[in-house]
Amino acid sequence: MSAKDELTGAVLDHLLSDAGREGLDGSLRSLAGAIGVGHSLLLYHFGSREGLLVAVHEACERRERAHLAAFGAEDADPATTMRRMWRHLAEPRMWPLYRVGFALRARRPGVDETREPWIDELLPLVRAVGVPAGRARAEALLWLATSRGLLRELTTGADPLAVDAAAEAFFAHYVTAARER
Repeated sequence: MSAKDELTGAVLDHLLSDAGREGLDGSLRSLAGAIGVGHSLLLYHFGSREGLLVAVHEACERRERAHLAAFGAEDADPATTMRRMWRHLAEPRMWPLYRVGFALRARRPGVDETREPWIDELLPLVRAVGVPAGRARAEALLWLATSRGLLRELTTGADPLAVDAAAEAFFAHYVTAARER
């Protein structure tokens, strides 16, 4: 693992910890101090605070896709896997990182390098609920877009119980519709 990857992981771990809840609003110096390095080291590896945030966001995306793969590898039925993944994604400790991801995407309109890797991870799940191969990619994109929309709602002040109810309604419809095909 490179020094840059280690620093990225350390910042991500800090931001996901209770101590790091407010870290995204802090300076590069405060983030460096929180992980025990000088801010010049972060500047050297990332170029700027935004460069660090891009790397942290990408690392977070990779970790979350790995979580999905792990959830999908268990013996639970696909509907249970979808709900477990949602509960994991919807944890309040993740919200600040989602806000960063949404902001980064807004500054780079039309570019979403994380879409295809997510779809690739979701394909086995949608196939497991009976979606034919010809429709699986579209169904995976639907799951991804719905989840991102619900996460945006969570991170912008919507009632978490209402968002969870909407997620549950989506999963129930999705699983029912997929089984009817």
